[in-house]
Amino acid sequence: MTLSHRWGTASFLKLTHSNLADLVKGFSIADLPQTFQDAIFVARRMGCKYLWIDSLCIIQDSREDWLHEAGLMREVYANSHCNIAATWNSSSNDGCFTKRNALEVEGLVVSPQWAGLKSTTYRVVDFGLWESLVTSAGLNKRAWVVQERLLAPRVLHFGRTQLAWECHEIDACETYPAGLPVAQQGAQTMHKGLDPDTDGKTLQSMGDSQSSPNLHAYHIWNKIVVAYTAGELTVASDKLVAISGLAKNMQTLLQDEYLAGLWKGTLPSDLLWKVVGGSTRATQYRAPTWSWAALDGQVMPGRPNTVRNLIFIEEAKTDPLVLENPLGQLKFGWIRLRGVLLPGIIKPTESSADRFNVYFSADNVTTDHWIYPDFQDEVFNQSIFCLIVSTRNQYDGTLVQGLALHCTDTVKATYKRVGLFEGNHKSPSQDFPIEYSKWTRRIELSKNAELKTVILI
Repeated sequence: MTLSHRWGTASFLKLTHSNLADLVKGFSIADLPQTFQDAIFVARRMGCKYLWIDSLCIIQDSREDWLHEAGLMREVYANSHCNIAATWNSSSNDGCFTKRNALEVEGLVVSPQWAGLKSTTYRVVDFGLWESLVTSAGLNKRAWVVQERLLAPRVLHFGRTQLAWECHEIDACETYPAGLPVAQQGAQTMHKGLDPDTDGKTLQSMGDSQSSPNLHAYHIWNKIVVAYTAGELTVASDKLVAISGLAKNMQTLLQDEYLAGLWKGTLPSDLLWKVVGGSTRATQYRAPTWSWAALDGQVMPGRPNTVRNLIFIEEAKTDPLVLENPLGQLKFGWIRLRGVLLPGIIKPTESSADRFNVYFSADNVTTDHWIYPDFQDEVFNQSIFCLIVSTRNQYDGTLVQGLALHCTDTVKATYKRVGLFEGNHKSPSQDFPIEYSKWTRRIELSKNAELKTVILI
């Protein structure tokens, strides 16, 4: 079995170089924090002899051991009989169990009496039960826990008021031991339903699924990225490491090349992620700017697509920091591609605080162009270039999407990403470097469009 927990700020027994020999000989369970003691009790009651706890199984003052073990998280959690989640607590000293009123677990049942009507029994339902018990609990705000929950075949949550459990088939708790009622189910439940091989097909979009048999799995990966980027990391450099176990899982299924949180098979559309609710840049390098892993903040990934792309990927590479975990920390990463690159002028927009208008010199068509910046303070006082990447049909026209870039070296043609570019085309234009066909409802690069070689770093 395995344990997911929050360390907190209090000191407790950890594995280090200095006490390794002593701990191997054995130690008293009483020396452990309460959460660990409770987890041992649960494991014993479930008939399991072994319990994996990160702070006791990884040498905490050894960077080498941490990097090695971090690359094995997929094997550790995926092979766990059940993951014990200390979901409610804020530190390892809080324990798994809490004092509670057991009558509250049963829920409230009422039998109102109305004149002239037959008496009926009703059960009062808390629609926010799973949200407060599991989804919004302190443990599940940790980014590391996203892959721990998904990789483990079963998760037993010790919540503040009751137990909850989840697997690939059911979300349940003491109030609803046979599974949550339909009224309780929604976007915040079935977290373990983010299984690319079994659940992704329900997320296929019409038309796109025919272009790639694995497109549903890419949709699932995007759902994982949304959940993961909403989480918190104590150590910023863990950004790619803490999701590398899930990336290995997905890579086995897709047989695709993993590139700093993106996939080569859908790379053009994967580049089109957007920041949601603000972000901050990492102080130390951990990913290229074209990857969402380069920043801290929740993102909305681009819609998986293997057609309707207007760029040509020539080469994409990432250089791992540790060969034992090639999907983890990076030294560097870059993409060389060919596409249409337009210089633009940015102007503030009065209608929205999270985006800026962008204008092109050839822009005399009835269109709206704007940029969603990755960081609010990095789009001004520098030249902006818009790389047209993809198109998508909409009810009121065609949505053109691309990357907002800053040039870092004009000789080497290197650029860094600073935001997402979008344009809503409601009519054709001879001046814009794409042509629009009202019969096919698609736009493509025009014959006179000038393709430039660009290196994204």
